[in-house]
Amino acid sequence: MNLLSPTVLGAAGVCASPALYQTLVTGGVPLEVAMTRYLVALVLCWVAISLVAALVGEPPAPAARATDPGVDAAPVPDVERPPGVPAE
Repeated sequence: MNLLSPTVLGAAGVCASPALYQTLVTGGVPLEVAMTRYLVALVLCWVAISLVAALVGEPPAPAARATDPGVDAAPVPDVERPPGVPAE
């Protein structure tokens, strides 16, 4: 996951929104403190989202169907039947 992706930036903005609100609207928190909290939230959100993305992984590619033109049907494996099992 890219550190500057919109998902990471937005999640960090949501996490740091109380400090950003108090800085921009009420003026109760200095700008340096709010930006430091945002940068810490940015790193934490990046790590968390990257871990989730690594655990979930990429979706599997769809398997080719036998009805698609130019695709051979998947071969049936030759498996021996156990004794006493009749052939189909």
